[in-house]
This record gives sequence, C-alpha cells and structure tokens, in this order.
Amino acid sequence: MSINQTSIDQTVALAGLAQSIRTVQHIAWKGHTNETDFKSIIASLLRVDAKSAIDVYGGSFEVSTGLRLLKQQLDTNSSDKDPEFVGMAINLITLHKQLSSNTPLMDKLSQYIAKLSAKYSEQDFRQDEETFNQLLENCSDAYQQTVSKLPNRIQVKGEPNYLKDKENQIKVRAALLCAIRSLFLWRQSGGSRWQFLFKKKTIIESVNYLLSNPQKS
Repeated sequence: MSINQTSIDQTVALAGLAQSIRTVQHIAWKGHTNETDFKSIIASLLRVDAKSAIDVYGGSFEVSTGLRLLKQQLDTNSSDKDPEFVGMAINLITLHKQLSSNTPLMDKLSQYIAKLSAKYSEQDFRQDEETFNQLLENCSDAYQQTVSKLPNRIQVKGEPNYLKDKENQIKVRAALLCAIRSLFLWRQSGGSRWQFLFKKKTIIESVNYLLSNPQKS
C-alpha cells in the first residue's frame, strides 16, 4: 500500500490535533494525563523550522495515540464515538479560521512561538520537570494573549474541582495551543473540512498505514 506524502502530513497533523484534544479531556475530567503524549505535542511548538508534519512531531510514533483516536472517531464501524471530542475538534477548527484571518494576533502568536523555540530545548524539558512546568506556563500565557482574545472561546467541560485548579488550567491552555499548531500544519498541507465528509476512507487508510509503518523524522 502506497500513501503519498501529502496524505501522511495531513494525517499526522490531525493526529496531533486528536492527541491534544484527548490531553485536554484527561486533564479536565481526570486531573491528569499521559505525560509522554503531552510532552510529544508540546515538543511540536518548539520545532518551528521543521520541513514536514513528521518532523514537527519527531516521527509519527509520537502521535500514535492521536492516530488511534482518529481511527476511532472516523471509522463508521467503530462503536466508541465521543461527541465531546468531535465537538471540541469542530470548535477548534472554527477558532483556527478566526485566528488565521486576524493578522495582528497571528503575528503576535508567531512571535510567542519563536521565543519559546529559542528559550527551550526538547532535551531540557523532557529531563527536567521544573523546566517543563515553566514551558507550560509560557505556552499558557501565549494562548491567553492571542487565541483567548478571539470572539469564540473553547468551553472545556470536566470536573469542576479539576477545572478550578490553576495548574490544570495552565496545562489545558498549553494543550489547546498545541491543537492550534496542529491545525496550522493541517491547513498548510492542504487539509480542509470537506475531507471529513468526502475523504474519511482516505484518512483512515493513512492512519492504518502509519500505525503499521511508523515514519521517522
């Protein structure tokens, strides 16, 4: 089975989106999330000069959780659908569209991301928890100063006690920033809403291919 590079890039970007959304859901409903999956999407914010979606995530294996989630939500034969997951994805796509048409906020966000990339290295934050927490705070601040200024807001559902926790709020905003990053990658590789209506089969084929044949960066 042969999958072209465009399909791979689009699917990996969508997997990054899916993994970001699931990270938000876990923090909101459980008060914690899979740290490996979380760090994999956070790392995508630092790779500003990567040439492909595979490179942005450091290989498709880093978003394998997202790939499985994509298959779960798009496969008509799957009985494990998550309306909240789908709703958040739709809202994020709308938010991304608003951000893309707001040049001042776009420029501001690009500056924030550039600063994050210059200040932090993946090796440092993966090895040092304090550095990772500082990075999350900076990501949260970048989200608040840019995406949060848009008319539409992402309403995160979850357990009130977890949602009120300041550290969890920081993590949620950081994960949402990763979701926005994923959507930029998806759009840059030719992704569009119509694919969810007319090319589900193609996306699922790409997911299956990447799960069976992980791509290295």
